[in-house]
Amino acid sequence: MSVKFRGNKKDSQHKVIPEDTRIRVLNFHHQRFVVGLAWETIKAQRNLMKEVRKIGRQRNLDVVAIRQADSIQAGFAPKTTQRLRGGYSLIVTLASLLNGCCIAVVPLGKNAQDEEEFTLVGRTDKGAIHPISDTIYAENAIQQVVVDLKQELRGNKQGMEIPVYGDQSRFAWVSDDLNLLDLLNPVNIKKAFKLKPLTWGMTKAQLIMLAITIVLITIIGLIINQYYEQKAQERRQQVLAQMRLQEEINKKARYQAALDKLKHPWITTASVNDFIKGCQHDLHKLHLSIEGWEPATVLCNQSGISANYNRPENSVATSDAFVKAIKKIYGTDADFNITQTSMSAFSVNRNLPPNGDDPLLNMGDQLLAVISLFQSVNIPASFTAVPIKEVKTNEQGEELPMQDWQEYTFEVETNVPPDLIFKSRELHGVRLNSIIYTLGDNGRSISYKLAGSVYGAR
Repeated sequence: MSVKFRGNKKDSQHKVIPEDTRIRVLNFHHQRFVVGLAWETIKAQRNLMKEVRKIGRQRNLDVVAIRQADSIQAGFAPKTTQRLRGGYSLIVTLASLLNGCCIAVVPLGKNAQDEEEFTLVGRTDKGAIHPISDTIYAENAIQQVVVDLKQELRGNKQGMEIPVYGDQSRFAWVSDDLNLLDLLNPVNIKKAFKLKPLTWGMTKAQLIMLAITIVLITIIGLIINQYYEQKAQERRQQVLAQMRLQEEINKKARYQAALDKLKHPWITTASVNDFIKGCQHDLHKLHLSIEGWEPATVLCNQSGISANYNRPENSVATSDAFVKAIKKIYGTDADFNITQTSMSAFSVNRNLPPNGDDPLLNMGDQLLAVISLFQSVNIPASFTAVPIKEVKTNEQGEELPMQDWQEYTFEVETNVPPDLIFKSRELHGVRLNSIIYTLGDNGRSISYKLAGSVYGAR
């Protein structure tokens, strides 16, 4: 049984090329790609080609292309003077080589009326070909066809982005370039994209004789095969057992790979106290004046520091002297600003010892402890929850491990030194990600901006 896709409302909304002139043949890399097949969904799950050939005989059709995705689709071509056998279906090829839900617009050149013509493929999320694909449209209709096709492909997912592949230099509504020469490279073309003949091109008597020959060969083959079947049965059982074992191994490997992605992020970072000590050590190594330049701000994070120096007003200090001095003192290159020439900066890297996997404590208790810590020194703080992206199953439908921790980030600005804020105790599951030191009065006053994370059990 089969259900036709064509003949729906879209046929009355857009200018469609007549049936007898819709077939086009394009050539890429000496291979022929056929456009203009009539697509149907084939419901028969067994004896697929038998059902397809039955449809071909009833309608006097010539060749067919098969596309298997979430359903089985067949694209038929009528008998024509054009050489279709041995060619490939362009729509099946594009639907197979492109990924995800998308649209591809393909130019076909001009028709007899000197009108530019196009065809397109609409690929659903599950890889099926949308019914209005493989039809030939005039240039003045193609944009509306794409607009309507996007709407149908989205269905109830109205926010979904659907890329449109085509010629961006020609159509402003095309989102991505479609390079057919690269895409249709022979290494990408598979036998499954090829058109299959619905008849063998023989007379009825020849077909009968060929059928008899095939039956005789089949009988002989069955007799020979029966001898080997008994021995092969045991081997098949062994292969099936090995396949089941391998699938179980693969399943465990997929689960472990997902588990590895959920490793606690605080394992590789330094504790709060070690981080503050590392920042203080780096800060004390900074000179309060380098060739007349004075420090303004210093950013300290887990990987090192980045210091910004300013050139005082009415100073004769120069950028080249500063750059040379930084290279000599710190062994690194300085960045000088070509738009604000009174500013320069440099960075110094270092490694802090990671604190490892802290105990996973209750998230509410964690937040309460950190909020109270800041309140005890009269520092206002804001906390923001980091969203968790849940993926419960993989592509095989297997359950995946879930993230067992939650993260909140915080930022505070204060004049209280960080070592005095955190001197009372070491907080498990708390990390400082950065400290920005703002120096004033030639280094005699400092304000601090702290950014960090609080981790706890979900």
